[in-house]
Amino acid sequence: MPSHGESIVIRRSVADVFAYMNDITREREWQPHLIEADQVPAGPATVGTRRRYVSEFLGKRLVNTYVVTLYEAGRHVVCESTKDSVLDAKTDLTWEEVDGGTRVTMAFEGSASGPLKFIPARMLQATFENEVSTALKRLKERLEAGGPS
Repeated sequence: MPSHGESIVIRRSVADVFAYMNDITREREWQPHLIEADQVPAGPATVGTRRRYVSEFLGKRLVNTYVVTLYEAGRHVVCESTKDSVLDAKTDLTWEEVDGGTRVTMAFEGSASGPLKFIPARMLQATFENEVSTALKRLKERLEAGGPS
């Protein structure tokens, strides 16, 4: 199963970084290829929250739904895709206070299903690496430029 994890240090407090990342209405600002995102129930996420993401991949519009399976505010969040998603995936996010800011670690693993099941694992691996790297760079740029708190 393809996977990728990466960390970056952002010169902002854990509270600021976590609040920004936990606000689904802001995810289009830093998630590459994301077209729309919503969650049930609205408001801050918690265990059991369902998040639906619509993105574009290889010219196709894809819908994935994730359920928050672990939620430790400002420390650790894990989301896993539901059976109706085009990816069988798990996202693992951690936030750690470090000298000068917050270390954000994002790990993603998954395999394609449905209309994507024939995509080679190497292509998925490259996609995961690019998505994680781009998302973390966007977070850093946005938050260090004095963006939202």
